Amino acid sequence: MAVYSADEGQVTDLRWGSFVLLGLLAIVFGLLIAFFPQMTTLIMIELIGIFLVIVSFGAIMMSAVAPGGLKGSILLAIVGIIGFFFGLATILSPYVMGKTIFILAGIALFIGGIMGLVLAISEKEMAHRGLFALQGILSIILGCLIIAGPVIGAALLVLLLGTYFVVWGILSVIMGFVIRSAKKA
Repeated sequence: MAVYSADEGQVTDLRWGSFVLLGLLAIVFGLLIAFFPQMTTLIMIELIGIFLVIVSFGAIMMSAVAPGGLKGSILLAIVGIIGFFFGLATILSPYVMGKTIFILAGIALFIGGIMGLVLAISEKEMAHRGLFALQGILSIILGCLIIAGPVIGAALLVLLLGTYFVVWGILSVIMGFVIRSAKKA
């Protein structure tokens, strides 16, 4: 799509229209995400469930043909079976499993924040201890907020995703018109 010529010092052969089209599609996609956060969250959670089912099925198949012996293949099969049922439960009950997933994410943030804070306090020689402490505190706060309201945490994540697509789309449209004007010059 793009060819950079070192001799000419410029980017040539870029399709400015593709940047504009992709940017407009990203803006529309981002606005749909932002205007329908519940539906987007539900779809994302169901896609996670489908992904878990596929990966778990792959783990079960790998355990069936594993050359490593009985111990490794049994453990892989057990993990695959558990993952399969977890993925199936996510598809069948995305609201409950979505809350579970976000609560687990909140717990992970909380624990990671505590670990970062302990590291910042205990390592006296570490450079930028204050930044580690700040990261730890922010992770603890975010983890607590997500644990307290996992549905709100999911909605905020979806809104951030929608905002990202809108901003990316605007930048892509601008880039397309910059490329177009550079070609005319």
